[in-house]
Amino acid sequence: MEDKEIIKEYVLAHYKNLFTKKIITRDNKGKITRRQYINLEPIITIKNKHIEIQNNKDGSPLILNKNILNERK
Repeated sequence: MEDKEIIKEYVLAHYKNLFTKKIITRDNKGKITRRQYINLEPIITIKNKHIEIQNNKDGSPLILNKNILNERK
């Protein structure tokens, strides 16, 4: 398995709330009529000493240690 695939699998399993966007549709009185959940694709950047994961290009990164790769291989 490639490193980015391993990281993506780990992040989606352990940090699911960071990569789910909730869209609420309301009627004309303000009541919630429908909720939609959209899964976001993580943006993974592998640095020398750590791994940065973002849910959008302007978002603050989730910084993880590289030990994740050693545990999964």
